[in-house]
Amino acid sequence: MRLLSQVNLNSLKIVESAARHRNFTRAGEEQFITASAVSQRVKSLEDQLRFKIFQRGGNAVSLTPEGETYVARVREALERIVAASMEATGQSQLHVLKICVLPTFAARWLFPRLSTFQRQYPDIEMRVSTSYATHEFAASEYDLEIRYGDGNFPGLNSELLFKEDLTPVCSRKLFHEVLGDKPLSKVTPEDLRHFTLLHSDTCTQNWQSWLGFAGASFVLGETKSIYFDSCMMSYEAANAGMGFAVANRAYMASDIRAERLVAPFAVHHPNTAGWYFVSPVNALGARKVELFKQWIMAEAALTQRQLDLEIAGMPLARAAMA
Repeated sequence: MRLLSQVNLNSLKIVESAARHRNFTRAGEEQFITASAVSQRVKSLEDQLRFKIFQRGGNAVSLTPEGETYVARVREALERIVAASMEATGQSQLHVLKICVLPTFAARWLFPRLSTFQRQYPDIEMRVSTSYATHEFAASEYDLEIRYGDGNFPGLNSELLFKEDLTPVCSRKLFHEVLGDKPLSKVTPEDLRHFTLLHSDTCTQNWQSWLGFAGASFVLGETKSIYFDSCMMSYEAANAGMGFAVANRAYMASDIRAERLVAPFAVHHPNTAGWYFVSPVNALGARKVELFKQWIMAEAALTQRQLDLEIAGMPLARAAMA
């Protein structure tokens, strides 16, 4: 067996990459070598260590129990090496905030507000990714995520931003084309039979849930439907006048206030799930994470207050004076 002191640093980087991707081909693409070369490097290191790091199975690989422990320590060591090099060249990562956000949350709620955070904290460099998948923080570069769910994220800090509140919306132009000058107060869920319903593959139960809550489940069998691969696309279709989308009010509030969309129903379906600020417990001491958390929690609280007032029928200007 070769001495462990002769372990090649590149081999450790390749093993870490393979563990993160759970795939030798993707690790090879990241390291600019072939999948076969990745396999050879892994095998050589396993021979030196005298235990298996990976279980092979088709195109995918998984870590053995020994491999889990080993890769965690390798990753920590590599991070320290990178941090030491960054500090030595004056390129500290302390000011770089890496977040992962759901695509629709990002486009419809976060991005219109994010410039205020940037203005308040210009020294913090934002790196924003969007994904529907959740990530293991130990195997990712993210400092925090915005996740949708019930708040049960074991081993992680999670704090509610706001709950989902569903309501159907359509373009003002389409509404008047179909229902003429009918007052919004006179519109009932049964009127949805005259419109196309816009569905999303990522929110498959929203229409069924809202119509059931409104006592109008029969509408689903009496109207046309169009299906989209994301909530965001169904919302854009509603803005384009293609039909009614059932949407989270927080996402559509600005369009409703600007009268691009109408939300004619008094039935607001509060969901038990919502959007959460999620981070590793040990990340909360970091200045960049704490500042972003304080900012986004304040923005979310303001959003929730505005929605509560609008649902109660109290104009925002009058509420601000109260």
